[in-house]
Amino acid sequence: MDENKPNRINTIDLENDYLKLVHRNENPFPLDIFPNELQEIIFEFLNVFKFNLDYLGAGVLAAASAAIGRSHQLQVKPGWIVKANLFTVIVGKPGDAKTPALSLCFKPINKADKKYFSEYNALMDDYEKSLNDKAENKEQLNKPYLKKILMNDYTPEALILAHSYNKNGLCILVDELVSLLKNLTRYTNSGEEEALLSYWSGATISKDRTSSRSIRINDPFIGLIGGIQIGALKELAKGGKKSNGFMDRLLFVYPENLEKVLWNNNEIDKIHLTNYNNIISNLLDLKNDSQDSPVILKIEKKAQEFLNTWQNNNKTVDLFEYERGISVKLEDYIYRFSLIIQLLSSAIVEGENKAEVQLAAVKGGIKLYDYFFHNAMKVRDQLAPKNYLESLTPLKKAILKDLPNTFSKEVSMKLACKVIDGKPRISERSLHTLLKDEKLFIKVSHGEYEKVIKDKSN
Repeated sequence: MDENKPNRINTIDLENDYLKLVHRNENPFPLDIFPNELQEIIFEFLNVFKFNLDYLGAGVLAAASAAIGRSHQLQVKPGWIVKANLFTVIVGKPGDAKTPALSLCFKPINKADKKYFSEYNALMDDYEKSLNDKAENKEQLNKPYLKKILMNDYTPEALILAHSYNKNGLCILVDELVSLLKNLTRYTNSGEEEALLSYWSGATISKDRTSSRSIRINDPFIGLIGGIQIGALKELAKGGKKSNGFMDRLLFVYPENLEKVLWNNNEIDKIHLTNYNNIISNLLDLKNDSQDSPVILKIEKKAQEFLNTWQNNNKTVDLFEYERGISVKLEDYIYRFSLIIQLLSSAIVEGENKAEVQLAAVKGGIKLYDYFFHNAMKVRDQLAPKNYLESLTPLKKAILKDLPNTFSKEVSMKLACKVIDGKPRISERSLHTLLKDEKLFIKVSHGEYEKVIKDKSN
């Protein structure tokens, strides 16, 4: 550091530290993944509208994803291309302002859709006028189509048709995700639930239609974000969604200690709304760079090496069987997160690299992995069967049996992480996750634990 350069206090860091101190959230949304300019806007939204910070952070991330669409993609390796689409679920109680928070975050995209609709109406007026003016050659007139980004209420066929009108992609934005899933059950005979899994993967969409022309979308982009009430989470496990990988693809935003949204007389400085609109608009304009083919970014070497090391040492899958699917999908998501973070930086910071995903973006992606993994475990715990002990994996049962009724963290590390066949039975990180399971353990004091269900033999 240059000794002659004066030290300056970063107000964004102070805001983050203040929130951690006041709210004491065990798993806050990692706002520091965003550039400072965007963090400042989000803090202003928080101070004025009092929406939950997790809702705002995740809403901005999802809006950025929708704005990017298929315009820019990340090449991990030749033949392995990653898009930026996300499947996000906003969890809360009635009155937690889930919908207003998302409306605020998606306002610039709604503004773009409003413009598309105005253009469509003008073209339809001209088209209908031409139909009336020309008695002959009416078949030569091309009927205008409505281009849009956001889909709210739709049939599966309408979704694909809308995508054919907007090659850059769509985002399904719904107030209540359960309603969407229930509607999909009307189409299970044609595999529409499985189609959602395909949309997440970005596989080619082909739809043969008997009444009109068939549709094929070679490089689709479809994102999803919607709200769900805590009591309705069990609906996500019905109809095979828990076993077919659908739930593993969902990014749960499940804040702790949700507080009532307090009304106030605070007014937002319009410059923050303008700046936010400009950031998302810059991402929307990326499609102009891609023309017909997406721009392919690569990941810089040191960033890939860092991520490889992290992934090789990520041992969350060695304890719970059901963690494997969640962990693997979230590891895939890291590339999507990193791509979004990098493009957000390039949309804000002049001269920022738009050809490579850099180390800072990858580190931000890993922070999002940790955040969403914690929330996924929280949801899974709520959906666990009543006979919880019987649902445990053999390894988890063995560790539980080895632990005394009361024990210290040091004792648990010695017993649970004992070396078998030359390697620890589980990692310290997995043990830490296990000790946080409130169905099994109570934290009596710092470093001291007690079993919820006592072993009479101990």
